[in-house]
Amino acid sequence: MCQKISLQKILLTSALCLISIAVYPQNPYRLSAGARQVGLAYATVATSGFWASFHNQASLAKMNKWSVGLNQDNRFGLSELSNKTFGMIIPSGQRGALGMVYSYYGYAEFNRHTIGLAYGMKLGEKISAGIQTDLYSTRIAGDYRNRYDLTFEGGIQFEPVDDLILGVHVYNPVPTTLHESDIPLVLRLGTSYRFASSFLAMAEMETSDQQYTNARVACEYEFLGNLFLRAGFMSNPLGYAFGGGYSGRILQANLGFITHENLGLTPSLSVVIFIR
Repeated sequence: MCQKISLQKILLTSALCLISIAVYPQNPYRLSAGARQVGLAYATVATSGFWASFHNQASLAKMNKWSVGLNQDNRFGLSELSNKTFGMIIPSGQRGALGMVYSYYGYAEFNRHTIGLAYGMKLGEKISAGIQTDLYSTRIAGDYRNRYDLTFEGGIQFEPVDDLILGVHVYNPVPTTLHESDIPLVLRLGTSYRFASSFLAMAEMETSDQQYTNARVACEYEFLGNLFLRAGFMSNPLGYAFGGGYSGRILQANLGFITHENLGLTPSLSVVIFIR
């Protein structure tokens, strides 16, 4: 009986590992938190906001309130592939802010803990930059040892004219000859433009040393002063995104959905509280 249960665990763990690879063929390590970001198909390198600060740390420079956030997504309705994330942002003077993020992905037999520490600051009126250190702890049931990986990431945002933002972000810029990790090097370039006070459009290109590219486009519409509708598209893997949310002075709440061409729909829910 015990052997049968162990075999079931091994098969389930192997299946979930394969699904994880299918979901994230480019970078299974990259933090995916934020229901707003999900609704925008992750076209976030040139945007700002609480969760955007952990997609491009340069936008931390625009965060001037203490804030905490919670996010959860269940990939394709599978609790074994759920991702739970907690974040905190602490302003540091008038020119920057500190950020901390923690996420737990998976379940008891296969999981990954992620801890990130970030800082972003203004370098001038039109430009900001940020950096983040990431520590990963991965556990696979059975005779596998826990695995630990350490890397860093950083980005720049530049506003050459009003309402236009250019963003650059690099993830894991460490030569593979210096470590044994399979974490990829990822470069993202993007822009956002506010065509009107209520309409924001974004476009982004992502590439990696694993020889893939991913194009993303998205838009966000604000109505009634604090309600939002969002939609987006990504090319690799092919997926469509949509969502909505509320943004108030103290509370933000967002719901986002993104599709996968083979595996279906993933919902995401996030809440952010601004303390002061």
